[in-house]
Amino acid sequence: MSNTPIGLTLSKNWLLFILSIFCAMAIFIATNLFEPTRVSHKQVQNITHLVDSKRIFSITDIIGQPNDSWQPLNHDLTTLEMSDNQHWFRFTLEDLSAAQIWLLEIDYPLLDEVKLWFVQHNEVLSAYTVGDTLAFSQRTIEHENFVFPIPNNEQAVVVYISTYTKGAMRLPLNIWQQKDYLESISKNNLVMGGFFGLMLAMGLSNLFFFITTRSPIFLTYTGYVICIALTLSAIQGLGYRYIWPTSPWLQQHAVGIFANLTLWLSIIFCDGLLHVKAFDSKLSRLLKSVAATFILGLIVSLFVPLPVFLTAFLAILCIAELIVLAVVIWLWIKGLRIAGYYTLASAVLFSSGFALSLDALDIVNFSLPSYYLLMLGAGFEAVLLSLILAISHNEQRQALINTQSELLNQERQAQHAQKDLLLLQENTTEELEYKVQERTLELEIALRELSETNRELQEKNTMDALTGIRNRSYFDKKYQAEVRRSRREHTQLSVVMMDIDHFKKVNDQYGHLVGDQCIKSVAQILQKALKRPSDDVCRYGGEEFSLILPSTDLEGAQVLVENLRAEIETTSIQADGLSVNITISAGIGTAIAELNQPEDAILALADKQLYEAKNSGRNNVKGSQLSVVEQ
Repeated sequence: MSNTPIGLTLSKNWLLFILSIFCAMAIFIATNLFEPTRVSHKQVQNITHLVDSKRIFSITDIIGQPNDSWQPLNHDLTTLEMSDNQHWFRFTLEDLSAAQIWLLEIDYPLLDEVKLWFVQHNEVLSAYTVGDTLAFSQRTIEHENFVFPIPNNEQAVVVYISTYTKGAMRLPLNIWQQKDYLESISKNNLVMGGFFGLMLAMGLSNLFFFITTRSPIFLTYTGYVICIALTLSAIQGLGYRYIWPTSPWLQQHAVGIFANLTLWLSIIFCDGLLHVKAFDSKLSRLLKSVAATFILGLIVSLFVPLPVFLTAFLAILCIAELIVLAVVIWLWIKGLRIAGYYTLASAVLFSSGFALSLDALDIVNFSLPSYYLLMLGAGFEAVLLSLILAISHNEQRQALINTQSELLNQERQAQHAQKDLLLLQENTTEELEYKVQERTLELEIALRELSETNRELQEKNTMDALTGIRNRSYFDKKYQAEVRRSRREHTQLSVVMMDIDHFKKVNDQYGHLVGDQCIKSVAQILQKALKRPSDDVCRYGGEEFSLILPSTDLEGAQVLVENLRAEIETTSIQADGLSVNITISAGIGTAIAELNQPEDAILALADKQLYEAKNSGRNNVKGSQLSVVEQ
């Protein structure tokens, strides 16, 4: 991860700058230069409205209602408020050429129940019943919107519509000629196919990445892309038409289910992609808690009325988006480069949603249908997030390559040093051959000094610089030797893994110098406690220590380690004018090494016992004898 603060040089963020320009230009072109796809239709005018609060009227009752019972509709049919009442609408179709085939469209696919009658001279010419609560196959014309054939009649026809829905009540009514409608839906299908094809391609490609890399972040992104596509398909009625046409129940709850899953996965993806836990574990837990609210929201959406759910959902959504945006911007300021890309991706989707709101309020009119704006934002965000994911994966891969290259370089340097040493030994040997008689004594002295130097060098290489005890390199060799000795002599071998509890808090609260003093103090206590020459204490790494106790059974090891734990707990460590108390957790693994047993089995058991000690509340000791089954 990069720690360079943003804004130092423009070259650090050149890709972010180019992406910003590209997104702005693409959205401008899409919203202003694309040819509109739904312009060749008429909107119904002079609509009257009647509310049946008790839902008792039949079509016969409605036809018989006096004209003064009907109220002119003074507001837009696309923005009716949520209501639990049954709404009746009436309007007259006239001046429609009998030579053409005409269609009446309700351009809103999420109505629970729609009943429509074409009436002439108070006689019903045709009647239809459709809606989300009915199977899709009951529709006269199989389309995601509600489409009805208008009776071919030169005289005026009165249309009565009864609607009921638990969600938003919208009734945008359009009159089409059949040929214009077919042309319009072919363009619309092209756009829809492109969008959902893009989302499917993004999902499948990242699913394949998950299969090959086993990285869960790719699977999370795949789920997010699929769920956002399913959410949009549910909103537009395409899911009911193509995916779940025989399940009215799923159609009723699809928006709540897939919208909550989309937001849950998006927050989990954000947390995993940006490695929030590495910067601040509390922020990571906060994001996971926010994500969990959407899983709870999914369950709640199956039981509560839709208006109540939508109100709560939108409120939680606003709060969640603000939290995620604040975390991402904070990471960007911290120097995480891909957080800048993520901010851009979120801004694109937010901008499309904001533009959709402006279009719905008639503040700004776009040439594209309003739901295209949301699709446009979702598509751009999906592509940008995929790019961010690729950048992140490439950075991790490059870091691994750099690490491997550094290790390879170190190995080469070690080989060169070894070759130089061999060459030096060869030259020394040749020189000694010529002067063996007169330089015998000098050679013995030189060899003795060289041996002492090598011994001191080896001693230094196996000593930990901070604590003065043995290091991990020595532990690995000593452990291997004692395992083989236990196998050869059939004696008990106990291995102890220790860890200073909550050591990160000590560093965060008191500083690293105090933390170093705590490590040195623990090392001194451990070293003083070992009396036998065969016992060894090593610094395993960081705040971890290990003990190798040959010819020691589990009971003896537990007594020793418990005494050490108690002594460390009661010892006040003085450092930098402060008095610090710490505790340790320890795990003990004991066994007689067997031929068919892996050499690291005892160490693995000790490590497992250490984690059990941590999970049991820390500041305790857990031990276990390696059983035959485990071996």
